[in-house]
Amino acid sequence: MRPDLMSFTVADWMQAKTEMNTTSFKKLVRVARAGGLVLPAGIAPVRNPRITFESVGDTAEFMRIQDVESVERFNSQVSAWADKVEAQLKASAQTSFGHRKQDSALFPHLADSIAANMHKDKNYKMEIRSVGFSLARHGVFMHHGAGSGYGGFVGSKWTDAYGTLKTTASDSIGKMDTGNRKAVHWFNDVIERNIEELVGIVADYTLDMTVNLNSILIG
Repeated sequence: MRPDLMSFTVADWMQAKTEMNTTSFKKLVRVARAGGLVLPAGIAPVRNPRITFESVGDTAEFMRIQDVESVERFNSQVSAWADKVEAQLKASAQTSFGHRKQDSALFPHLADSIAANMHKDKNYKMEIRSVGFSLARHGVFMHHGAGSGYGGFVGSKWTDAYGTLKTTASDSIGKMDTGNRKAVHWFNDVIERNIEELVGIVADYTLDMTVNLNSILIG
């Protein structure tokens, strides 16, 4: 029997993550997200895909920023990587969904919505410490094969542009990744092709920084 995900507590999610095999748990997460559920922090990657660079300590960070030239070179390399991946993501979205008609500003062309964004360290505002990619919300739905008439196994609620509360139509429940709404993994493949290069950039810069990839892939 399908678990009642709407009533899942943090403890239930932790138990599922511990006891289920990886494939089954990822499927459970996909079903929950397609149904509009927000998962507890630490359970699975979020819908705001980003990579973070985590320093081993304040002393190591302070020592690195003394070499301004090295920091600037690192930032330039990370920025160039992000620009390249942004272009590839736009191309992937255009190839996969360019034929879809966009109805309004609320449902923008997916390729046009994609943008790389970077944030520097909080202490000194010098090192780039995260790289993320913003995208229109329907890019996640297209990834899963969800959309109007093609909901997940768990319904969702949302408020439209006019303030009206909407709910998933009962006749669309469970139709995600079927018919004309097959899942298209347009995002993850691009990231996975390029991630080794970014890890190399960080390793060449310093061994006192780790690359956190837990929140970059659309799960």
